[in-house]
Parts: sequence; C-alpha cells; structure tokens
Amino acid sequence: MNLYSKDFLLDGKIVYYQLKKGYRSGIEPIILASYAKKKHNKILDMGSGCGSISLIVAYRNPGSDVIGFEKNKTHHKISVLNHKENNLKNLEFKVHDNCIFDKRYENYFDLILSNPPFYFSNKVLKSKNPSINASKYITESNLKKWIYNIILYLKIKGSAFIINRFENMDFMLDILKKFNLEVTTTPLLSFEGSKPKNALLKITKSDYFIEKTSNAIIIHDDLSKYSKNIENWFK
Repeated sequence: MNLYSKDFLLDGKIVYYQLKKGYRSGIEPIILASYAKKKHNKILDMGSGCGSISLIVAYRNPGSDVIGFEKNKTHHKISVLNHKENNLKNLEFKVHDNCIFDKRYENYFDLILSNPPFYFSNKVLKSKNPSINASKYITESNLKKWIYNIILYLKIKGSAFIINRFENMDFMLDILKKFNLEVTTTPLLSFEGSKPKNALLKITKSDYFIEKTSNAIIIHDDLSKYSKNIENWFK
C-alpha cells in the first residue's frame, strides 16, 4: 500500500488510491464523468486506469451499469482496490486491451467515456516509468483501432465523449468521417483566450456524418482557480 497515495474524489465522497510514482489523474476524468446521466443504462469507461471516471459515474448514477476496460494490470489491480473500498455494486473493472474488439459488446453501450493516450509513441521521448508509459503513449494504428472500437461498442443513438490532444483532432476526425456520426469538437482552454492544448469530442451515432464545433470549456478563471462549471463537477 505504500506504493499508493490515498486520495479522494467528489469532496471526499469517494476514496481513490493511485500510484505515488506513476500516472496520476488530472482534470480529464472530472470533465468526462460530468456527461454521464441517469438515462444512460450501460456505460463504458474505456481506458479506465485506476478507476477515477468509473468510480464517479457509478457513485452518481446507481441505476446504471458501469464497466471499466483497462489493459495495464497494475492500474487494474488498483481499480479493483478502489472498487472494494467504495463498495459500488453497479461497477465492474475488466482487464481488456481497448485496441482489440470484443464482439460481446458490439452495439452495447449507451455512453462511452474515454481519455486515450495523448502522444504518438514514435514522435516523442517516452517515459521509462511503466505506468506513465502505458497511459500516455500509443501508436497511430492503435489509436485508430481504439476509436473504431468506441464506434462499434456504441448503441444506435449512443454517445461517446473523448478527450485528447488538440493537435490530434485532425487525425481523429479523418477516422470518424468514415462513419455516420455527429461529431462536436469542444476546445479545452486553461484560461480564457489561451490556445487549446486538449479538446473534447462528442460522438453520436447518426444517419450521416455531421461535424460541429462548440464554445470552449474554460478550466481556470483569472485568479487561477477552477472555473464555476469545473468546480461544480468536482462535487
């Protein structure tokens, strides 16, 4: 247990263990989890890590069935610990490679939330930390498979929310244009007027391809505190 830090989510409502030295959750899980609603009966957290998104979603939506897919066995082990600690009966974590399609879940989920690795592994110097390495780096071909599987797992009229690097949006949109989807891009800005580092993609199965852009989400206010919307999502 000394390898883990004991942290908390939603103002202390959820106990959250994560590695002291490894990938640690940021603001992305808070943003993604905010899009889960009671109407979503079956929810997938695709790339669930130590379970932050799944824990929040399962806690807020006790009538929903929530599944987390995570390839890294260390992260999965910690997510199981978090599951037991919080006793959420509508939650299940599975060891699963998100780049490998599982026929059992085709057209299965009402909602998918995903924060795939941000960096293409052949274009950056990779960390030697295995936890960070598993969470941050991916090949272009595997990101393509990851996105394909998101689309295949969604029910008709189902929706997915994905956060990734803003500079990866063209790559991802080129993949999504091959499907009948409504895709909305929302830039994520650290401060109003700043350049976006990340973006949120909303994907909904549709009758034909539609591309939209929405107003940016501002993370911090002028005093470097979280903006009102972000603060509300922490509760």
